[in-house]
Amino acid sequence: MDWIDEKMEQFRSCIRNLPVKKALLSYLCIAAVIAFLLSSATIRICEKWTEILAERQNVNMDRAYTREALFFYYKQSAAGITDREETILILLQEMVRWCPYVYTVLTMLAAGSLFYRKRLQKPFGILGDAVEKVGKKELDFTVAYESEDEMGKLCASFEEMRQNLEENQKEMWNLVEEQKKLNAAFAHDLRTPLTVIRGYSDFLVRYLPKGKISQEKLKDTLRLLSEQAERLERFSGTMKSLRSVDEIPFAPAGKRKQELEMRIQGMVDALNVAKEVKIVYLHDCSGGKLILDEDIVMEVLDNLLSNAIRYAKSQVEIETKVEGEFFYLFVSDDGPGFSGEALENASDLYFSEGLKEEHFGIGLSLSDLLCRKHGGEISFANSAWKSGAVVSASFEIQGKI
Repeated sequence: MDWIDEKMEQFRSCIRNLPVKKALLSYLCIAAVIAFLLSSATIRICEKWTEILAERQNVNMDRAYTREALFFYYKQSAAGITDREETILILLQEMVRWCPYVYTVLTMLAAGSLFYRKRLQKPFGILGDAVEKVGKKELDFTVAYESEDEMGKLCASFEEMRQNLEENQKEMWNLVEEQKKLNAAFAHDLRTPLTVIRGYSDFLVRYLPKGKISQEKLKDTLRLLSEQAERLERFSGTMKSLRSVDEIPFAPAGKRKQELEMRIQGMVDALNVAKEVKIVYLHDCSGGKLILDEDIVMEVLDNLLSNAIRYAKSQVEIETKVEGEFFYLFVSDDGPGFSGEALENASDLYFSEGLKEEHFGIGLSLSDLLCRKHGGEISFANSAWKSGAVVSASFEIQGKI
């Protein structure tokens, strides 16, 4: 029985996988054979009934070579034929004449209906549902039709198209998300440089007319303002050419450690002039030259400072140091600190604890990406000896000079 079942399944599979054209011809041929058999059987039955009627009226069957002749002799020799018998004889003769045409039409209609139901209805239904879902921009489905005929290939092609559309939709979504990240990063990273510029501008407006600024201090202030303006210009030009935050360039270069510390101190002084919170900068006085990407370091510092200032009560502390092959940047504040959820998700792009309108992770997410690009990482903790959050960022030093 297993062998028979296997052979029957192979036969059904062969029939199911026939090309549509051959399958349709097969259905029509089978319908023609059935029509021929039915017609032959009907004609034979009608002739048999005619012979029975002829025998009852003693018609000489030897002379009736055709049905028309039989009917003629039947009429001539059966003077006592009844109306009922005559009607039956006429019906038999008409059935013999028309049954091949009737059976042919009926079997062809049945073959067409069966062919549609067996070979076309299911794939058409699958494709119709798929088209409707695609029209609604719902691509989370599968076009599955197991057959190797043209309809199976059509469904497979539609499934391939659906997958391409889904991939394109995901790619488009990713592009939109990347653009959102870029826009968010751009808007977020403008804050600290603008605050620095505003702080120095307020400082000049307040003290320059009174003559309380020495020429040396004025030169330093103008130099810092120029540096911030150049940085904004450079940052703006970079962001214009980017399609993703992952494309932010990494360009390490030699930089004296003291120059980097002076730049950070200048930013701190300007922010202190703005008087949002008090910012303290701690660093050692060691010298040396480091090979790192200063723009990335300052970008991360901007983001960490921006978040710390928003959550601090009165003071933010910055500390930098070099240990081994890494340059470390620590930013702490005296705010409420990180919650348990924030410690795990602070660097997620759109994470927010609902305390502020702006998302927490826009700057921290970008900082995490930049640290990784520089061979380091970012970590979050709460201060062990006072209230507040501590964020540390590390950058792998590409070399020391």
